[in-house]
Amino acid sequence: AVRETKAVVIDIGTGYFKCGFAGDPWPSCIVSSTAPKPTGKAGSNQKETFVGKEPQNNNVPITLINPVRHGLVVDWNCVHDSLEWIFQTDMRIQPEDHAVLVSVPPLCSTAYKERYAEMMFEGFHMPAIHIAYQSHLSMYSYGKTSGLVVESGHGASHVVPIYEGYIFRGITGRADYGGLDITRYLMKLLNESGNVFTEHQLNIMQALKEKCCYTSLDLTQDLSLPVQEQQMDYELPDGRLVTVGKERFLSAEALFRPALLGSQQPGLLQMTLACLKKCDAEVRKKMARNIMLCGGSTVMEGFADRFQMELARMCPRDNLIAAASPQRKSSVWIGGSILASLHAFQDLWVYRSEYEEHGPACLFKKCF
Repeated sequence: AVRETKAVVIDIGTGYFKCGFAGDPWPSCIVSSTAPKPTGKAGSNQKETFVGKEPQNNNVPITLINPVRHGLVVDWNCVHDSLEWIFQTDMRIQPEDHAVLVSVPPLCSTAYKERYAEMMFEGFHMPAIHIAYQSHLSMYSYGKTSGLVVESGHGASHVVPIYEGYIFRGITGRADYGGLDITRYLMKLLNESGNVFTEHQLNIMQALKEKCCYTSLDLTQDLSLPVQEQQMDYELPDGRLVTVGKERFLSAEALFRPALLGSQQPGLLQMTLACLKKCDAEVRKKMARNIMLCGGSTVMEGFADRFQMELARMCPRDNLIAAASPQRKSSVWIGGSILASLHAFQDLWVYRSEYEEHGPACLFKKCF
């Protein structure tokens, strides 16, 4: 059954749900993880959450909620409703006809993986499931089986050493910051320059960040540029223009110095070097040549060059090489698409019959 029908690949992150079919080069559906939820008493026939464009045609007062925080699902009902909408409206599939590969963060608990299986088997009646770590999938998108995955998404960042497919959990680094924090920091900087943006305008801020911001390769030099060379005008959705100056490059500094966000966690570069330091000599050698940048936060213009420059500056003798795939914004999903379509992978599905007979324990024989 699994072989005749294309498997579905699902990557649920703090920023976006990315869904599509195994073997495809890119997810067919990318929707915001933030779901509008009706406020007040809901009528008996009202759905719990709206996804996509539904709320605009609805007179129900709504509040925006995000069912995923720092990379982890915190509201499973909301995720279920969102996926139901994606399956029906966007992908136009019957979930009970498709096997599903889902991604999970590298340090998540066993109970968390079991919750995913429960949702897919019991909530959607899918015939088979495979649960894979995001960092493994990101690495597959680079065509590697060993390397150091440096991943920064919307709500969390990880540095994960993988050797011949095995994750060294004990030295994996994790931090609770990502693209969303950079967006908030950008808003704070702009407000300090006399603008008045609020939390409700974070999506506008994100669009502004993606259009105007970059990672400085030489902060002192950029700060000493004449003001007009630093500045850029950006048109807001209501037609007003906002002028962005040094905020264009100052906001990205927070990935290197989280203290700017009020965080005491190490920066992405520090986490990377700390992780390399903890690897034994043979593993470290392999990691040094295979550092892979992944996730949307690493896509900002200049980030990959700055990261490589800092690595060379901090460890001049180690010849550390950071690769940056042009598709790294969706590296997890792409890796999942590659994996689930491989002929050799087909024996790794966990079938619903096995799950019903042996319970969640059967997940771990094949998934990890």
